[in-house]
Formats: sequence, structure tokens, C-alpha cells
Amino acid sequence: MVSAVWRSGCMLALCGLMSGCATLRTSQAHYEGTDAALRTGNPKTALVHVRAYTPAKKDRLLHLLDVGLLEHWSGAYEASNHTLTQAEELFDKLRAQSLSELPRRLLINDNAADYTGDEIEEIYLHLFKALNFLALEQTDAAWVEVRTLDAKLIRLQRDYESAYEQWPHHLEELPRSEHPFHESALARWLGMLLYRHEGRWDDVRIDQQRLQLAFSQQQHLYPFAPPDLSEFNRPIQHTQARLSLIAFHGLRPRKEARSLTVHTDENVVMLSKSYRDAEGQRGLTGWETIFWPGVDPGLHLSLALPRLQERPSQVGFVEVMINGKRKMRLEPLESMQTLTRAAFEEQLPLLYLRTLTRAIGKAVVFEEAEEELTEEMNAGWAALTRIGLGALLDQTEQADLRTARFFPAEASIGELILPVGRHTIEFSYYTPTGRLIHRDPPRTIELRPHTLHLEQAAYLD
Repeated sequence: MVSAVWRSGCMLALCGLMSGCATLRTSQAHYEGTDAALRTGNPKTALVHVRAYTPAKKDRLLHLLDVGLLEHWSGAYEASNHTLTQAEELFDKLRAQSLSELPRRLLINDNAADYTGDEIEEIYLHLFKALNFLALEQTDAAWVEVRTLDAKLIRLQRDYESAYEQWPHHLEELPRSEHPFHESALARWLGMLLYRHEGRWDDVRIDQQRLQLAFSQQQHLYPFAPPDLSEFNRPIQHTQARLSLIAFHGLRPRKEARSLTVHTDENVVMLSKSYRDAEGQRGLTGWETIFWPGVDPGLHLSLALPRLQERPSQVGFVEVMINGKRKMRLEPLESMQTLTRAAFEEQLPLLYLRTLTRAIGKAVVFEEAEEELTEEMNAGWAALTRIGLGALLDQTEQADLRTARFFPAEASIGELILPVGRHTIEFSYYTPTGRLIHRDPPRTIELRPHTLHLEQAAYLD
């Protein structure tokens, strides 16, 4: 017989289905047109679309992240920090109540629970708050964000190690014993700017060493050469100023559903993986067999899991034109696209385990319920009951496709030493073969001595 917990879970799922499945999936309709608006340099249009959407309570954090990033891209830095601070507070609140959400994840699906974000979103939230504060020339506040980010990277490692200790080690495939993301080169570069601004040269040296370690110890996350920072500490005259540059391009991957068909034999779970292409045609991508002690033979069910779908960018490199005659190519510093994929793949084994455990448990419940309900029914009602229970299982195993949509994919940096005074700069974005894709309008800047000047640009194609 099936435990009372699983029976209660099925009742919760049934209630969700009868109420229109509002808690079992998240609407994506409000994203329509936002990518095109960003590609054409209209983040304010995308912001209007997303702001007009009223999220369900469980999607509040997701909405705050989306709005906060779009406010940043629109140049509304104070508003962005206000929104991202709300998101930060909600991150902390949701972490404190995560245990109370566990029954929904185990009994219905992940999408029925509050969106708690992922580690990349929580870490980069602080990076973008720091960038907002630098744009507002509030360096002390930017410092707070960089230090908070450091603390959260340490906590990420600690939490991951704790989760690893609780992993069921009888399974053959285990995640690595430590999280792959130890250091952010982008955070270290921002730290170097802030230390240099305060004249703390020894701290600049330490952060530069940490930046190099990000590349040498995390080569799978930084698959390109580190930027040339040999001139970073170069002395300048009182008539000169440093101009630091950062440009973002592309958008981080989004999630799509991948279908799995599950068949069980004695102590074995067999998975067939399939996909659906843009024309709606299905294809089989392979089989996988998992040793699963205690599973009963003869179960057949379908479920869906999220997979990352990269959003291809045409941009190969970024150049800056200074005063209409001097060009400089920016150097890649961080790939948030690569980091997102690495973090997602670290979570996949746990996601598989939780989803299969939940789905198999519900399938057993439904099979028993079907036998009890149809025992004395005529053939027509019995068939209808079987269809209804099958639909219930399908509806309660919808893939959780929620992810913050407006974090960038790539970041590149550069730096110039220029005379104090007025200058014109222009960011241009090229394909890897050198074809111009997009050029930002020229901007005029006023360089002042003893000031931290950081110019930000983005082409979110």
C-alpha cells in the first residue's frame, strides 16, 4: 500500500489541476517582444512590458530580478538598486523558509513552489548593484556589494559541501565534492578599481592575483585568455585621468522543456529522452538506464525536465572609438553564459533524483487508485478515469522553466589614460569575422582628476 504522505500529495496535485493549474506553471507571455526590444536598443520598452505583468506570489523574486535588470539597462540606476534590494531581501527570506517549501517540490513539482532563484542570479545581483552605485558615483556603497558578493561565494561553497555530504552515495553518478564556481573575475576587477581609487595598492595586487586564479583554477568557466592588466598600476600625471570601460553583450540561456518517458523493470528505471523542434516534430535523443533499488516493474509514465537553451549572439568582439580616431578592442573578462550552464549542470543529478522519486511515487499512487476506482465501473467510465488520472500526472509534472531572463551572456573590459577634460567615445559590436553589427550613439564624457570613471555599455542581441 502507498503511504499517506503520497496520497495527500496527490490530493494537493488534484486541487491544483482543478483550479486551472495556475500554481503548476508560470506564464511566459509577458516576455513576448522583449528580446526584440533589447536587440534594437529599447530596454525601456521591454521594461514597460514586464512591469505591466502582475506575477503570482510564488514568482515574486523572478519578477523583481527581471524588472531590476531592465531598469539597469534603461539607465534607471537608483530604481534598479531599489528593486534589486527587494530581490536580495526576498532571497534571504525564501532561504529561511525553504524547508517549508520542500513538500510542494516533493509532492507536486518544483514549479508549484516559490521561485528561489539560483546561485548565479544571487551573486550577480550584487555585481549589478555595484555597477549601479558606480554609475551614481557612490563608491562606498559599491564596496558593500562587492564584499557581500565575496561572503556569498564563501557561503555557496559551504552550502554545496553540506548538500554533497547528504547525497545518496549508492548512486553511481555523483557530483563533484566542491562547487566549480569559486571566484568571479568581474568582481575582482571591480574590487581592483575601487582599491586603486583609494590608493590601496597592496589590496590591488591581492585582487589581481585572485583574478588570475579565477582563470587558472576555473579554466572550464574562463575558456579564454585573461585580460592584459599590466598597465593597471601605471602612474599618471595630474593632468590625466583613467577611463575604465565595460561592455556586455548577449543574454544568458533560458530554459526549455525536455520530455522523458520512464519505464521500470525490477530495480531498474529506463529513460528515453526526446525533444520537440521548432516545427513541432519529436525526435529521440537516447536511452539511459538507472539502477534503482526497490522500484516495482511495469510502471510507464511521461514527465518533463528543464534544459538550458542558449540564446545565440552574433557578437564576437567589442571596440571603442575615442574622439573619432583611436580604436581599442575590449578584452573578454567573464562569461555569465558559461557560468550559468556550469551551475545548472551541477544541479541536474539532484533534479533528476527528486523528479524521478516524485513521479514514480505518484505513478504508484495513481495505479493503485485506478485499480480501486475502476474495479466496478463499466468499460467507458473506467477508460475515462484512466485518462483523467494520466492527465493529472502529466499536469503535476510540468518542467519548471523559470529563470531570470535579462542577465547578460558576456562581459568585456578595457581601460584608457586620457587628458583631463571632454572626450567622445563610441561602442561598436562586431561578428567574429569583423562585420559591424551595431554601433551605439556617441557619448560625451567629462574626465576629472582623482575620479573613478567607469563607462558601461550593452548590446543585448
